[in-house]
Amino acid sequence: MSRGDHQILKSVLLLLAASGLAFGVTFTLRELFPSLGVKVFNPLSDLFPTPGGEVAQGVDTPPEDPLLAEAMRRDSLERLESEATEEVTDTLQVDSVVMRTAAGLIPIGLTDYSGGTALTRLREILAAAGDQPVNVAFLGDSFIEGDILVEHFREALQARYGGGGVGYVPLTSVTARFRQTIKHRFSGSWVDDNALKHPRGSHFLITGSYQQSVGEAEVSYENRHPVDRATLLYSSEDSLLLSATVNGGTPTEVSLPPTGDNLRSVKMGGQVSSLRLDLPQSEGTRLYGVCMDGDKGVRVDNMSLRGSSGLQLGSVSPTLSSDLHSIRPYHLIVLAYGLNVVSPKDLHNDYGYYYKGMDRVLSRLHEIYPEAIFLILSISDRGQMYDGEVYTLPGVPRMVEVQERLAKRYHALFFNTYGTIRSMGGIRSFVSKGWAAKDYTHLSSAGGRELSKRLVQGLVETPIEQLTRQEAETPLEEALLPTQAVREEQTTITADTLKQDKNPTTQESTAEKDSI
Repeated sequence: MSRGDHQILKSVLLLLAASGLAFGVTFTLRELFPSLGVKVFNPLSDLFPTPGGEVAQGVDTPPEDPLLAEAMRRDSLERLESEATEEVTDTLQVDSVVMRTAAGLIPIGLTDYSGGTALTRLREILAAAGDQPVNVAFLGDSFIEGDILVEHFREALQARYGGGGVGYVPLTSVTARFRQTIKHRFSGSWVDDNALKHPRGSHFLITGSYQQSVGEAEVSYENRHPVDRATLLYSSEDSLLLSATVNGGTPTEVSLPPTGDNLRSVKMGGQVSSLRLDLPQSEGTRLYGVCMDGDKGVRVDNMSLRGSSGLQLGSVSPTLSSDLHSIRPYHLIVLAYGLNVVSPKDLHNDYGYYYKGMDRVLSRLHEIYPEAIFLILSISDRGQMYDGEVYTLPGVPRMVEVQERLAKRYHALFFNTYGTIRSMGGIRSFVSKGWAAKDYTHLSSAGGRELSKRLVQGLVETPIEQLTRQEAETPLEEALLPTQAVREEQTTITADTLKQDKNPTTQESTAEKDSI
C-alpha cells in the first residue's frame, strides 16, 4: 500500500471516528436530557433511522391555534384583574409529588354518562353493520394523526362487524410520509387551507381542511386491500374535468359539475386497489378528501388536525356539514383533544375558558348530528423530565376533569385515556416499552394498539352496568410535576405584555405552549 493510500485510509477512519463520536454524544445527551431537544447526529439517516424515531409527529411546526390563543388571552386578562383584588392560591402546591386529584377519582377506561342508553344504542347499530355501513368520525390533534391509534381501533371493529378501507383521506397531508394504513403520495401545485389558518372560514367541515390545485397537480392512493368504492368529496364554483386512473388501468375523464355552496360526492371506481387523480388548475374547486370504503360494515374516518384544540369545530359550515351528513351520516363521533391546551407553564389554570369553548362546540355538533353518539377521549398522560425523573404535567388531570364534565353535561361516552395509561404504568413506562415516543406525549403504533384494545373492549364487550359508575373504585395515585418545577418553567405574564395587543382576533398566545 502506497503512502497516498495510507493517508486516504487514515482520513476515512478519522471521519468515521468523528461521526461515531458525534452520534454517541448527541444520542447520550438526548437520552439524559430530553428537555434540551438535542437532535441526534445521524449521517446515514436515510438508510438507518435514528433510535427512538418511530413516531414522526411534531416534525413540522403547525400554525398556532388562533381561537385557543384568543381564549387564553381573554382568560389571562380576567385573571390579572382578579389577582389585583384577591390572592390566588394553587390547589396543587404540595410538598409530595405523589398525590391524588379529583381526576384520580374518575373511573379508568370507559364510562357511559347517558346511564347506558348511548352504549346500548351503539351496540345495536354495530350489530346491524352487516346490512348497512356504520360511520365513525375520529376527530383529534396529532395524538391520532397517521392512524397511530385509529388504525387498531378501525381494524378491531372491522374484524368484528365487517367493512374495509381506511375511510377518509385528504388530498395532501403532513402524515403521508409515515402513515402505514394507506400509501399516499402527491405532487404538483397544491395549496392546503385549514381551520387553524382561517378559524372562522366559511368552507370547513369537521375534517378541518381542504385542498386546491393551483396548477397541474396529482395525488395517488394505494390500499392494503381492494375496497368496494372510492369517493371524492368536493365543492366547486365551476365545472372541472380531471383524470382518474383506477388500479393502474386506462385513465378516464371525470367531470365535476359546479355545486355552488354545497358539498357533493362522486364515485371514482369499484374494487379499488389504487387510485390516481390528475388535476388541472382549479382554484375555484375545494377538494375535501377521498373516502376508501366497504359498501357495508364499519367505516372509521381519521380527521386529525395537528396543533388543534378542537375549538375550530364550533365554526364549521352549517350548509356543507348538512350535505356531509346526507352523504356520510355519522353514528359515532369521537373527540380526542386537549394536548395543545395544557402547557408546562400552567400553574393556576383550571381551563374554565376551554370548558366554555368546547361547550359551544358540542352544542353545535349536536345540532348538526342530532342522532350521533358522542365519545370524548380525555387527554393522555403527558410527561416532562425534571431532575432525572418523569412527571405528569399538573394541567393534565385538570384537563381530564374538564373533559369529564363535558361528557356528563352532554350524556356522552367518556374514555379516561389518562387514567388508563397511568394504570398501565404511566407515560414513562410506555416510553421504556417502545409504546410512546420520547417526547412523553405521542404514542407509537404499539402503544396505540394497547390503548385501542381497552377502548374497543369497553365499547363492545364490558357489561353496560359496569360502565355507568360515576367514581373509581380505587383512587388513582398521580405523580405530578413538582410545583417548584412548574414555577421554574412558568412564563411571567405582566399586565404590560397583555396590554400590547387586546385585539380578540390576535393569533399570538399570551403564554408559550407546545403545538402537537
